[in-house]
Amino acid sequence: MPEGPEVECTRLSLRRFEGKKIAKIELTKLSQKYKKYKGKQKIFDEFIGRTITKIERKGKFLIWGFDFPKVILNHLGMSGHWIISEVEDVPAHIIHLKIKILFKNENMIAIFEDTRNFGQFRIYDTYQDVMNHLPIRNLGPDGLKVPFPQEAFAEKLKLKKNANKEIGRILLDQSLIAGIGNIYKSESLALAKITPLKLVKKLKPEEIERLGGSISIILRKAVKSMGSSIQSYRTSTGEEGSAQNWHKVYAKAGSNCESCGNRIIRIVQDKRSTFYCEKCQV
Repeated sequence: MPEGPEVECTRLSLRRFEGKKIAKIELTKLSQKYKKYKGKQKIFDEFIGRTITKIERKGKFLIWGFDFPKVILNHLGMSGHWIISEVEDVPAHIIHLKIKILFKNENMIAIFEDTRNFGQFRIYDTYQDVMNHLPIRNLGPDGLKVPFPQEAFAEKLKLKKNANKEIGRILLDQSLIAGIGNIYKSESLALAKITPLKLVKKLKPEEIERLGGSISIILRKAVKSMGSSIQSYRTSTGEEGSAQNWHKVYAKAGSNCESCGNRIIRIVQDKRSTFYCEKCQV
């Protein structure tokens, strides 16, 4: 699943369409096989002639604003990604095309491909309605915020309900820090030299501070690297991100730790893989 950095990279690439008028938001024939899109073309036709005013990110969500009250909430799901292409040149390899956005007086289109169909592209009547959407309303401070929200992070970790949770589990809770997922959880813990098995109540103040700083470093570095292309994620131009080239632990089970030579191991936490070095991370 694309994490905060990949969604941020997507937002930055789509930002070129801010200020552009929509010619049509077209739901493809394939999209009509799915309930969430079926029969909704007329609803999306309300956006014809409207101008995109802003595309912002909240955690792993994109929010599309327009020159009238309605907004669109976009989540990439497990495999969704946006591709920017010439109007007459939809790449032949795109076979799971769900949405095409055409713009007035522009020779570019935005294409939403979603292989596993977990993505969202939902209309809300107002911006406030989106803010009241439970997954948005419950988001914690954004991990890509500069400076990193260290105080809020520490306060949330110290809540009584979190005391007996393993840090490797709780870091995926978007109400704690928004935008961090399985990849950058493992990498942040590795940089902070903290085992994912450590209980939150056992973390020292200096460890919490070190972890917050590590999360900030890892997430921002991932954006600069245009994200991690582990499976399906690609940039809007179809290129792979390069963050996976500097990963220290993620998906490296059996490899030698670069710092100590010990074997990287894989464990499962809440049905998700976590990778770490037992010797370096204590």
